[in-house]
Amino acid sequence: MAEKKFTRKEKRDQKFANRELKSFSGIYPYFRLLWSPRTAKVSWKFLHTVTKSYLGTQFLEKWGFYHIPIVKVDSPLDKKIPFTPSKVYIYMDFIYLFLRPLTMLIRRFGLKKAAPICNAWFSSATKVYSEASRMYHHSLSTTERPIYKENFHFRVIHAFDPHLLCVPSLHIALIALTEVFFKREFKNIGLSDAECFQKNTELYNEAIEIAESVLYMKQHSVNCIPAALYMITKLFPSLFSPNDATNFINDMFLSTELIKPEDVSSIKEYISFMYERYLLEGVAADDWRDPVIRWIDSYDWKAEEEKFNQKENAGGEKNV
Repeated sequence: MAEKKFTRKEKRDQKFANRELKSFSGIYPYFRLLWSPRTAKVSWKFLHTVTKSYLGTQFLEKWGFYHIPIVKVDSPLDKKIPFTPSKVYIYMDFIYLFLRPLTMLIRRFGLKKAAPICNAWFSSATKVYSEASRMYHHSLSTTERPIYKENFHFRVIHAFDPHLLCVPSLHIALIALTEVFFKREFKNIGLSDAECFQKNTELYNEAIEIAESVLYMKQHSVNCIPAALYMITKLFPSLFSPNDATNFINDMFLSTELIKPEDVSSIKEYISFMYERYLLEGVAADDWRDPVIRWIDSYDWKAEEEKFNQKENAGGEKNV
């Protein structure tokens, strides 16, 4: 029997089909996308927006060129989540979360076919940074962050993140968008149902882990998450629905021994409540920021802590 000959496409499909996304490079897109005429304009615009909106805004405030109000957005529920430095490796992976799928698409289908997807992704991500920046120019926001510099990753974080852009969380916004964006593109480009399921599951699980890590790392408060999910819902309604946000929240902390089960319930109930509040108030808003601005302008973390402590003490007395 003659040996079956595979086409070039079939060989490439066989080579990449079963590989996990984590096996692909997160550095490769920098070398291909920034220097290709097909993608350079969109890629460089993204980097420019990140530099201006993320780094520029924070450091210009830190150095005294900006004088934007800074609001402390800690929630009493944050104390239920222990500071866990070991989560830094998950936390630092969030950029690679969206770069690895791009690497996979470029290497598997070639840059010509993958370029429109790469451009669509970076255009969407640029929109996220630009819109978040509009919120930051109304109010900067911060939380209590431990001064912990025991390894290289933490030293990088403290050097390049003055910690003034908490609401909405760009980490949460980007990973939520990553999961639904590539879910659509994997299907559109022709991956099999089985491969779509494998890669979508991997992306989603890692996105949830990163979302948890921002709280374990004390880079964000539980108050930062609903605003980010709400922003993505409003900016990309055809991609990220309220149902997607609900599933995302519900799937956090499903298997953790670091937080008490009753505290996990309280944390997720609060995030869901705040997300739904933004969503309801945002229905009649001309600007997606309006309900977030109303919340942040009225938020008093000390008053919230006092109310929370009174409730906790009252509950303790009832149990005596």
